[in-house]
Amino acid sequence: MLSKKGLMGVLLFTIWCGCAAATPSTDGHSPCSAAIAKSVGAYFKLTNFTYPEHGMYPSAENRIVASACKLWPYDSSKTIAAFAYDADVEYEKALFVVVVDSNSNSVIASFKGAIPEDSASEVRADSLWIDTARYNLSNATRSFGIATTTFRDRCTYEGGYDFQETLFVVEGKGVRPVFSEVMSHWSYEAGDRCSTEADVARTDAAITIAIEKTMSNGFADLRLTAKRDGKARPLSLVVKYDGRNYDLNAWKKAFDVWWFK
Repeated sequence: MLSKKGLMGVLLFTIWCGCAAATPSTDGHSPCSAAIAKSVGAYFKLTNFTYPEHGMYPSAENRIVASACKLWPYDSSKTIAAFAYDADVEYEKALFVVVVDSNSNSVIASFKGAIPEDSASEVRADSLWIDTARYNLSNATRSFGIATTTFRDRCTYEGGYDFQETLFVVEGKGVRPVFSEVMSHWSYEAGDRCSTEADVARTDAAITIAIEKTMSNGFADLRLTAKRDGKARPLSLVVKYDGRNYDLNAWKKAFDVWWFK
């Protein structure tokens, strides 16, 4: 799992929007209030949408696993909220992303999805982060990011990846994802990581997002750039909006060649 220091290093990547630069603030990890949780639970008609007691695991009566809330940039009348919820489905947690009225806590727009889990990943209380960097996709559309960190490290693993960044846009009463990619990768050189005396070298790669001036199908193109430790040349590629999502097929193929060569 990424250490707190490593995670902060990923979070503080620079986002370019045209000629202006912005850095995501680091306060997007604050849990939502009980009042917002109550409102969101009522909106989705979930009677057990409550927090467990401090230090306790979620139970059948208290199923909220994680949450994060943050005011909408430059408009404190709205709050972005994200919740991970144990819906009693194997290998996943439900994900609720909503925009709420900051005064009444009533839901303005919403999205319901899922966060997958497996033997190497688990949603924890600190797994959600709200990113409100200047993702201005058009003059009328500013998106926001929800980052999830779920990796469970094992000393036998030779590497891993984490920090899934998903960009959302608000459309009427709906919140819709338009981009989703893993932003952090790492690998270990040969060595015994299971030994308490082991000091195995690690190589990290981080992906950043830049907003281009060009547009496709109404939204700005995005430039993804991957940089890794050592002397490897960065990988940079522009991805375009296809009318529904940003097409990442070419990027994923190029990244695999770059990372694994």
